[in-house]
Amino acid sequence: MVDSKTQSPSAPKKATEEPYDPESFARKYGIPPGEAKTIIKRYGPSRKKLDSYMAARQA
Repeated sequence: MVDSKTQSPSAPKKATEEPYDPESFARKYGIPPGEAKTIIKRYGPSRKKLDSYMAARQA
């Protein structure tokens, strides 16, 4: 029997672990694609870092 609470090593990553692409980042935060590309270039594509940056920016 397989334990449904555990995932196999080949299981796909959660969406929160996948890096942002400029289009989806721009769409999520309502910013121009050029600005999204600049931010991603400066801070990297990590969702965690970019979400933190945008939260601080909007505060």
